[in-house]
Amino acid sequence: MQQLIHTLKECKLKEEKRMNNLTNQILALKSGKQYFVLRQASYKGVTYFLGALTTPDGEDFTNDFAFLEKVDKDGKFFVKEVTDKAVLDVLAKNIKLD
Repeated sequence: MQQLIHTLKECKLKEEKRMNNLTNQILALKSGKQYFVLRQASYKGVTYFLGALTTPDGEDFTNDFAFLEKVDKDGKFFVKEVTDKAVLDVLAKNIKLD
């Protein structure tokens, strides 16, 4: 019985650590820019998104794309544009639009 309880606790922890899928959602930067999430991936324990900048009215998206990084802070999260060249290179090579 102890083995079963321990296993159930491990399963719950693994489930809590899974990343929430935010594909097809709109994420906003502190600057006010809003991006429609096209792809989501995890690299070295960090969640990244490929997003398309939305139009000012939020009804459509543009041809301006950016990689965004999810940053967890105080139980909440925000996103910021990826600026690290090495990370950008890895993301560009591995996150593709089909």
